[in-house]
Amino acid sequence: MKRLITAARALCRSYCAAAVAASLLALGTMGCGGDASDSAGGGASASSPPLKMVTVNWIEGLAMSYMQAQVLEDSLNVPVDLKEAQGGGIAFSSVAEGDRDFFNEAWLPTTHQNSWSDLQGQLQKLGYTYRGTSGGLVVPAYMDLRSAANIGEYREALGEKIYGIEAGSPTNDNIRQVLDQHGIEGFSVVAASGPATWQRLRSAIQDRQPIIVAGWKPHWKWSAFDLRYLQDGKTNQSPAYGPPEDIFTVVDNQFIDEFPKEAVCFLQKFEVTDQQIGSLMNTFRTRGDMSKSGAAEQWVRNHPEHVTQWLDQAEACAASDEAVTPLPDDATHSRDQEA
Repeated sequence: MKRLITAARALCRSYCAAAVAASLLALGTMGCGGDASDSAGGGASASSPPLKMVTVNWIEGLAMSYMQAQVLEDSLNVPVDLKEAQGGGIAFSSVAEGDRDFFNEAWLPTTHQNSWSDLQGQLQKLGYTYRGTSGGLVVPAYMDLRSAANIGEYREALGEKIYGIEAGSPTNDNIRQVLDQHGIEGFSVVAASGPATWQRLRSAIQDRQPIIVAGWKPHWKWSAFDLRYLQDGKTNQSPAYGPPEDIFTVVDNQFIDEFPKEAVCFLQKFEVTDQQIGSLMNTFRTRGDMSKSGAAEQWVRNHPEHVTQWLDQAEACAASDEAVTPLPDDATHSRDQEA
């Protein structure tokens, strides 16, 4: 029955929008579960308490969050209140302090280790969203620079600058650690939003100029540009980045008991492949004037096979007599593989 309802909603979105949008907008609403703004809260029952998400301005996190909100509202009838935070530390704190209910982009055990360690007693790992990340210092493939140990030789060409992300991010600290590891002094780590850093990268590549930026996978830039990590300045090769990480959904300690089991199961079982997250990020990157919610709706509409897979997993989990339990605090993909 739920699948029929979901299909009906999808048909409604596809065929009724053009006919009724003008009148609905005049009334200040948008029907068929749609949303005219970047708030992900439209189309749900006003009497239901919203599931409060937090995301950060990293394209993979934004894309996953708005897409999850779309599925939660349209397919599981769970209202969602989605906010964007400036950096992972704020996102962690907002969940631990009860302002938000979950954050789906906790990079552990390295990138967000400080936030996780400080707030671990107030948070739980609900499940994986992506396994086997990497991070490091990234350069365009046309640069001769191959190793982080030789960055100092390019001091003048680089203007003694390496481009990081948001101020206070552990990613920027990782860059400084790599420089310290190789005894390189005099460089500044320029803090900027992710989009600002990618624009600097794009401009440098257009002019074939040297540049070093913070980088990681998954991210759309690997399919857009010819890039490579610097040796001795990346995952598995530098203490600053450690072993490969995983991306987790972290929740507060009351989350599992507070929300409908199928919604909890959906978030616990939700996990993206490289192909899925790649196509999702590309939809967001090329959305133009389309809202983030609109981009999420477009991706969901164009990839029903992925959404059906996640919903089927959630339905099976919810139908089970077993209680939903969080992952161990020290869970990692490599640890799971050994078990």
